[in-house]
Amino acid sequence: MKKINKNQSGIALLLTMIILSATVLTATLIVSIVIIQFKLSSDINNSTIAIYAADSGVEWQLYQIRQAKTVPQPTMLNGATISTVVTGSSPSFTIKSLGAYREVMRQFEVNF
Repeated sequence: MKKINKNQSGIALLLTMIILSATVLTATLIVSIVIIQFKLSSDINNSTIAIYAADSGVEWQLYQIRQAKTVPQPTMLNGATISTVVTGSSPSFTIKSLGAYREVMRQFEVNF
């Protein structure tokens, strides 16, 4: 029968705990990186929708100015909102259009 050294008792448990801790830490770091990437991807998608809404607001105001008639504000079917402000008079106008979708807002300013 092999004699057990008192100094080495529990070394397997200690090594197992160290390896397990390192594995859990690595998995936690990977999951946190993936969650951040999903959030960034969502923000990019929301930003794109807000930009298109702001662009629609500019186009809507340009159409009204060039046609000299009032047209109802476009309704965004995806839930985005548009807020526009026109300042100046002919021949110099400034259009500010704010597009918003969820928590993201994007604004265009056009001078002509």
